[in-house]
Amino acid sequence: MAYFLTDQQEYELNLFLDEQNRIAYHKQMESDEISDELKDIIKKTEEAGSPIPAFDPQYGYYSVSFTPCNEGNRIYVHHHITNQSKSIYDPANNVEIINDTVVVEEPEIDQTENLITEDFSEITDFDDVLDTLIPTQEENIDELSQKLTSIIGTPPEELLQLQSE
Repeated sequence: MAYFLTDQQEYELNLFLDEQNRIAYHKQMESDEISDELKDIIKKTEEAGSPIPAFDPQYGYYSVSFTPCNEGNRIYVHHHITNQSKSIYDPANNVEIINDTVVVEEPEIDQTENLITEDFSEITDFDDVLDTLIPTQEENIDELSQKLTSIIGTPPEELLQLQSE
C-alpha cells in the first residue's frame, strides 16, 4: 500500500520539520551530552541552510502516519527529538458535536491545486485510439507492435541496445 502527500501537505510537512529541526539543533548545540565532533557535523548542516539534528539512523527522527477514515486519510507527523506532533491533514478537525448532533464543517478546497495543464487537444476521439490498441483476429503480434509504435513511438535507443545485448 502506498501513501502520498499533496504538494500543500508536503509543504506543511517540510515547514514543520524545518521548525522542529531548528529547535532540536539549538538544544543539541547547548547540550553537554553531544560530543564536539558531532556538534561540528550538526553545525555544518545549519551553515548549509537547513539544520538536521543528530539522530540514530536506525530509528530516524520523524514519522508520518496515515490513518484511513471516511474522508480520506488522517495525516500526522511526529518529530521524535522534540517530541512534537502536528496534523498535516485531519478531516476530523472539522467535526464538532453540538447538543448531541454531529456538525461537519466543510474544509476549504483549493480548486487550482490539481489542475491538469497538459494539452491533450490533439486526441479528439479516445474510442479510435482504443480501437487501434485492440487486436483483431487477423492481426499478428508484429502488426499490433507496428500499430503501437505508430501511436506511442519507439523505445529509446539505449533501451534497444540493452535489449539486443
